[in-house]
Amino acid sequence: MQKSSDTIDAAIREVTNARLLVSKIKTNQVRGVDAIGALKATALAWFNTHRPIITDGIPGIDLAHVDQHYTTILKSTARHAARQTYLDALRDVKNGLVGMLTTVLTEPAITNETNTDDIPPDFSPLAGNPEMCEILARRWQECCRCVNAEAHLASIVMMGGLLEALFVARANKMSVKDSLINAASAPKDKITGKTLNYQEWMLDSYIKVAHELRWITESARGVADVLKEYRNYVHPEKERRHGIVLTLNDSTMFWSVTKALVRQLLMSTTTSNLETK
Repeated sequence: MQKSSDTIDAAIREVTNARLLVSKIKTNQVRGVDAIGALKATALAWFNTHRPIITDGIPGIDLAHVDQHYTTILKSTARHAARQTYLDALRDVKNGLVGMLTTVLTEPAITNETNTDDIPPDFSPLAGNPEMCEILARRWQECCRCVNAEAHLASIVMMGGLLEALFVARANKMSVKDSLINAASAPKDKITGKTLNYQEWMLDSYIKVAHELRWITESARGVADVLKEYRNYVHPEKERRHGIVLTLNDSTMFWSVTKALVRQLLMSTTTSNLETK
């Protein structure tokens, strides 16, 4: 029950931050790429991350009302929706989440939840070099330490770095890299039109290509996009502009996301058709 309440609390903060962001927009419609990206990330975080945790922790809970307003936000990002449309939907989402949290906190906890997956996995399917496996394990452990030390931004930056290293390792495992180089999502040199060296790609490109090559699922891509957006708050001006304040619930949520993405990348190495796709 504690994990569910923490998740609801994290969703409330995200919605509060999103509403603050929209309230600062002066135009009648929301058109800015950063704003639309942040709003989309907020909705996807609910459907892909928060919602499954809550339904697992509280079987039978009715989320239809909250789902409806998150859906409004998500659909609105596909068009130049009115600023007021977002403000209303975000207000209604927050009210629903606050009511849900009140209900959860007044119920006695039924089980004690113990985190059992913070031990580094076996990275050898991705990185056969023992030295690299050791480095990846240390990065994993450093992510854990940052989360436990409540170094929230540092932990999210470390998670992004770990994922980038693992995407590169996954690409290195390909004996034939034609599908990687020719991927529609692969970043191109603006002058030559040729695919950039995959070891120099940004996290956004790795996420898109990883999904295109079926290393990660559609829902995992959506969640990874959210992590990428929050990792960008390493830039102080963006943090100031969006009014974001990261908390323990944010870093623990993204750590769960990162671990799930790592598992999908490790599992992708056992899918034989990916190497020669």
